Amino acid sequence: MRHNKIILLLIVAACFIYSACGAPKSTQPIVMPSAKREINKENQELNRKLIQESFSTTVSDDYLIGPGDLLDIQVLEAPDLNTQARVTTKNSISFPLLGSVEIGGLTAQEAETRITELLTEKYMNDPHVVVAIKEYRSQRVAVIGSVKNPGTYELLGKGSILDALALAGGLGPDASNIAYVTRKNSTTGEKSIKVDLSELLDEGDSSLNVPIHMGDVVYIPEAGVVYVDGAVQKPGTVPIEDNMTISQAITAAGGLSRVAEDSDVRLMRNNNGKMEMTEIDLEQIQNGQTSDIVLEDQDVIVVGKNAIRNFFDTIRLGLFFPPFSVGVQ
Repeated sequence: MRHNKIILLLIVAACFIYSACGAPKSTQPIVMPSAKREINKENQELNRKLIQESFSTTVSDDYLIGPGDLLDIQVLEAPDLNTQARVTTKNSISFPLLGSVEIGGLTAQEAETRITELLTEKYMNDPHVVVAIKEYRSQRVAVIGSVKNPGTYELLGKGSILDALALAGGLGPDASNIAYVTRKNSTTGEKSIKVDLSELLDEGDSSLNVPIHMGDVVYIPEAGVVYVDGAVQKPGTVPIEDNMTISQAITAAGGLSRVAEDSDVRLMRNNNGKMEMTEIDLEQIQNGQTSDIVLEDQDVIVVGKNAIRNFFDTIRLGLFFPPFSVGVQ
C-alpha cells in the first residue's frame, strides 16, 4: 500500500512539472519577412566583387617612381655601388659616383636604363643595373561621380582602380559600369582611360585593373543618361530610354532655345578613352533628309547658337555693348 502511494505521488509530481513547463512548442519554422529588394542588384554584385578583389590583385609593372619611394639599386659588376636611396621631392636620388640622378616619373626598368647609361658614359663598360622599389609612396587620387563617398584618398603602394573605388565605398546605386581614369602627363597632356567594370569583375579581365598614379582622377558617371548642353531650354542630364535618338533627347531637355542653331548640333562619344565628335544637322533630321542617330549611354549633345539671334537676344536683355547700352522698355 505504501509502495502504491509513492508511485501515485511520483505521477502527480510529473503531471505538475509537465503543466508548469507547458506543452511542447510547435516545430513549425518561423517565417521571416522577405528582405527588401535592392534598387540595383547589378551594382550591388559589382560592389561585392570590388571589395573582395581590391588590394589583392596584381598591378602591372608600369608604376611610376615618385617622391618618397625607397629604391633598392644593385650593380652586379660592382657590389660596392649597391645602395638604397629615397626619392626626394625633386624626383632625384643620390647615387655613388653619379651624385644626384633624376629618376622620378620613370618605371623601375626605365630607371635601370638611365643609371646604366650614366655609369657606361663615365665609369664602366656594359654594367648590369637592377632597380627594385622597396617601399612605395602613398598616392593621392580623387574619386568622383556616382560612388558612395566621393573624395580624395591616399593609396599606399601600387594602387589600382579597384583599390581607389573600394576606398570610396564602392559604386553608388545609380552608377554606370564604366569608369574613367583621367591622367595628366607633361609630354602627352591629359589622357582618359576607359574601364569596363563588368569585364573587369565579371569576366576577370585583370588587364583592366589599371594602376593609379599620383594625381589621377577616377570618375564614375551615372548609368543610363546622356548630357544635353548648349542652346536648349533645360541643359543637363537626360535619362536615356531604349533607342532614344538625338532629337528625342533634345525634346526631353525642353527643346531648342530661341537662339539655337538647329543645323549646328554636335554629338560627342567616348570611344575607348578617345572623344569622337560628329556634326549633326537637326533640321535635316526633322525634314526626313537624314536619319536620326540612336544614342548610347554617356553620349554628350551640344546645340550651337545662332550668332545673329544670340546678338539680338542679348540686346533684348539690356546688356551693355560699347559704346552704347540698350535697355528694355
